[in-house]
Amino acid sequence: MSRSRPYPRHAALLALFTALSLAACGGSSEADPSVPETPGPTAPPPSPPPAVSMTPAAPTAAPSAAPSAAAPEPAPAPVLKAIDVYGTKLMDSAWVKTRFSATFQRWFDTEDEAETKRLEKEMVDGILAEKKEIGWVKFSPVTYYNMGKVPQGYVTVDVVERKDMKKRLTFGPEPKGDFEDPAGLIAAWNEYESTFFRMMREQEIGSERVPCPAFHCMGGYKHEKLRPYGDKFVKDVPPNEDKLIRILKEDKDPKDRASAAFLLAHIKDGKKLVGLMLPMLNDPDFLVRNNATRVLVNVAMFHHDVPVPLTPVLKGLDGPTMTDRNKAAAVTWGLVDRPDGQKLHAQVIKEAGATLIGLLRLEQPNNHDFAYKILKKVSGKDLGERDYDAWTKWLAEQKR
Repeated sequence: MSRSRPYPRHAALLALFTALSLAACGGSSEADPSVPETPGPTAPPPSPPPAVSMTPAAPTAAPSAAPSAAAPEPAPAPVLKAIDVYGTKLMDSAWVKTRFSATFQRWFDTEDEAETKRLEKEMVDGILAEKKEIGWVKFSPVTYYNMGKVPQGYVTVDVVERKDMKKRLTFGPEPKGDFEDPAGLIAAWNEYESTFFRMMREQEIGSERVPCPAFHCMGGYKHEKLRPYGDKFVKDVPPNEDKLIRILKEDKDPKDRASAAFLLAHIKDGKKLVGLMLPMLNDPDFLVRNNATRVLVNVAMFHHDVPVPLTPVLKGLDGPTMTDRNKAAAVTWGLVDRPDGQKLHAQVIKEAGATLIGLLRLEQPNNHDFAYKILKKVSGKDLGERDYDAWTKWLAEQKR
C-alpha cells in the first residue's frame, strides 16, 4: 500500500497544538481547564488527491447578477522567531545562526521540497564535519498561527552526540510489510487531514473544542464538511480493526502506520488502544511515534478511567526529536493533572526533573510550556518560567 505523500518541513507533523482541545473526544464544546494553553496549529501538510473522496459536493451556483466575492488576501508568510539547539552543549543557537545564517533563512522560507532537502543536508553535513562528537542531527520546525497576525516559526536543531546514540536512538527495525488499504480508510483519513488543515488555514473552523466519537480525531467531525469522514471511521474502523493493527505494526510505509494509529483511536476499548499505542513509541519513524503518543495524550487528558503507564512515556521527554518530547510532555501533564495524579509527582521529579528543566530552557513553545506546567504541578510552586537557577536549586533540594 506504499504511496508517495510528501510532508513539507514546516509541518513537523501534528506537533501538539490546540487541536488537542478540538479532539477532546466525547467532551463538550467548551474549553476544558485541563487543556494546556499551548500555541496554535503547525503548518498543515498537504496530501495528494486520495483514492476515496468524502467531501460533500458543493451545490451548483445559480446565475446571479451580483458581483462575486473578493478573493481572500493570502496569508502572510511565516517569520522565523527563534532557533533552539537540544541534545548537546557542543554548540548553541548563536553558533548555528553565525555559521549558517543565510542558508538557514533560505531553508526556512522555501516551499520547494527539493530545495528544502538540499539546504538541510548542506547544514547537517556542515555540523557533522565541524562537530565530530555529534552523530545525528535533525531540524524540527513548527509554525504557529495563533500568535498574532503573522505566523511565528520556531526551529529546533535536534542533536544526538555519539556517546548518547545507544541511549537516545533506541528504536525498532523498519517494518517490511505491504498491505491493502482496508475499506479505503487510510485514504479517507489522509483526505480528512488535508481538509481539516485547509479549513484551519482558511479560518473556516477555529480552535474551540468539539465533541468526538473516538479517543482522538484531531478536529472532530462537527462541521458539515468533516461529518462524512467521522461517519465512515465510526462505521468502518471496528470491522477492520485487525487489518489496521497489522498496518500499524508491520507496514513498510511509515505514513500508513501513522494514519493507522489515528484510525485505531475509533475502537471502543480504551485499555486495548493504550496497549496498541505504547509499543509504537519505539517505532523507527518520528511521525508514527508522534501520532501514537498523540492518541495517548487525549486518553491521558480526557479519559481518566483509562490507565496510561507513566514509565514508558518519561523516556520520550528526552527523545531525539522535538515531537517526541512535546508529546511525551503532554502525556505526562495529562497524567499528573488527573484527580489522582499526585501519586505520580515523586516519580516525575526523581526520573525527569532535570530533563524538564532542560526543556524549560527552550524557546520552542510546545516543549517549554509543558515543562513549565509540569514543574509547577509536581512542585506545588511557581518559580518563574525563565528562572532556571531557582528550579535547579529546588530540584537539588528534592534529592537530599
